[in-house]
Amino acid sequence: MERRAEPEAAGARAPEQGPPQTALEVLRAYLAAQSSAFLGQLPRLREGKPEASHRIRVACRRSRSMLRTYRSLLDPDWCDELAEQIAEFTDVIAPERDVEVVRERLLKALDALGEESGTGSAGGPASMAVGGAGVLRARTLLDRMLQREYAAAHEATLAALAGPKFHALADRLALAPQTLPAADRAGASAQEVLFPLVAQSFALVERRVAALPDPRRQNPRAALADDATDELWHRLRIAAKRTRYAAEVCVPVAGPPASEFAGRMTLITEDLGIQQDAAVASAVLLRAARTPRIAAPTGFVLGRLLGDSRAAILRARLAFPSLWMDAADPAHRTWLGR
Repeated sequence: MERRAEPEAAGARAPEQGPPQTALEVLRAYLAAQSSAFLGQLPRLREGKPEASHRIRVACRRSRSMLRTYRSLLDPDWCDELAEQIAEFTDVIAPERDVEVVRERLLKALDALGEESGTGSAGGPASMAVGGAGVLRARTLLDRMLQREYAAAHEATLAALAGPKFHALADRLALAPQTLPAADRAGASAQEVLFPLVAQSFALVERRVAALPDPRRQNPRAALADDATDELWHRLRIAAKRTRYAAEVCVPVAGPPASEFAGRMTLITEDLGIQQDAAVASAVLLRAARTPRIAAPTGFVLGRLLGDSRAAILRARLAFPSLWMDAADPAHRTWLGR
């Protein structure tokens, strides 16, 4: 499955001519863009429209990341409280999006496997090589299981949208750009106070990359069964996303250099996202394989898909060092002044 690109950050435009912008002005504009994106998708989320939960989660991630990266320029308690509200809401709506993505991924893989075996998704002659009947049965099993999970996740989303906590969050996000409480330093130029915090965020990414075991030197089977290693990659993804969003905030001031740096970090997060998608798919396949009285051909196909998912994780990890070498090139960070 091709990963969907995140919507371009609204408000992340090239710098305009005029007086130097203060950090507070830049932060307000960025938060206003995310607030608009969040509120604009709510009707579509209630209706279960495709991509609605994804776009709202992206707006939430960007808002929360901004609050955390630039916390020292704002009221820390205010930032922490709003960030926690956002996190609580996204935890509720996340399963809907996750099921949506994994269902598309697995059904596409099964359709490809069906074509390989000569069955297709509509049926046809079976192939002993991959178990044609097993492809059809596995597709039916996964489709029904994930439809049930999606329905339950959407019901949880609707319940959250009707609750008082959500209404408090929506009201707060709508007003946040105008009421953003700032420290004195936020009145300084954006270059002076925002850029060092982007550099600080990137430094954390560097430390987390340095903590990774080299995937080229690990035993593949052992590496894919190591929960501690999985956690290291997951924490790196979080840090890399935060750095990407931190750079996006600065695009109205720094222009193309900041946008290009954010793009490099996007390549990193997409590679790490492939691992995440494959890990989620693996968990779904293992749940499906525990279905009582599952037929042997069905189990064979599920095992094949599980192997493909684990192989996708390994490929992404092996591709990472070259991606990182390019992203970490100091030439992409000259705009930060270091």
